Amino acid sequence: MIKIIIISKDENSNSIQYILDSFQKNEIFLISPKADITKYSAKNLIKINDNNILDFNKLKEKLDLERFGWYYQQFLKYQSVLTLDGEEFLIIDGDTIIDKSLAKSNTLFRTDKSTVEGYSNLYKELFPEHTLNGKSFITNQMVFKKAYLKEIIDDIENDNSNSWIEKVTELVKNNKNFMFSEYQVYAEYILNKGYDIDVKQTSIFRRMDLIHDSIENALMKYNILAYENQHKTGYLRILRAKLYYLFGKSIG
Repeated sequence: MIKIIIISKDENSNSIQYILDSFQKNEIFLISPKADITKYSAKNLIKINDNNILDFNKLKEKLDLERFGWYYQQFLKYQSVLTLDGEEFLIIDGDTIIDKSLAKSNTLFRTDKSTVEGYSNLYKELFPEHTLNGKSFITNQMVFKKAYLKEIIDDIENDNSNSWIEKVTELVKNNKNFMFSEYQVYAEYILNKGYDIDVKQTSIFRRMDLIHDSIENALMKYNILAYENQHKTGYLRILRAKLYYLFGKSIG
């Protein structure tokens, strides 16, 4: 059975509790800055402080990377899969709720949007012989196989003296047109390797924090919901979110 990892910078009662309630038979890891004192509790929940997986302060001092916190969350996801006991993990962003049908082996979910150019540029630099899918796989969740991820890491390091994190960081720091996405890199690599995997389109609504409706109703319109409370809020953004939600149009 797939193990679930929730990567959470800030606790979100809407999303984390829903995941715990929805996946009571799966082993769930909550990885966050203060996981050991979290308010959440369940028999199948294992709480791990993120520094026990990847030390935030030591890495920040070593890398001196702009937008370090944003990249740290992405590095942490890979490192969690590599570190924890298990072979297959569904990673879910801490602000996100997913339909249970997305917890599927050998399946990648994409949006109908094109890949961000910065992500494509970095990927081609890492793997110049690969072709790009062209669609975005950044859906706040993904099923990772440890064996596949190890292969990606080995290819990135490529007998270099630097670790994969250092190599990615060096590329991002030295070229403003490069951006790293943990989800996009994994998906593009798997597809280029020709592994037996399905690709399905999914729908995502990233501003549920602006919508006053139940999770159950929202999941009748979308497969993935996110509560982005830390993002900008204003009259026009609220109006846009409500109109998109009314007509079942994705944001994300």
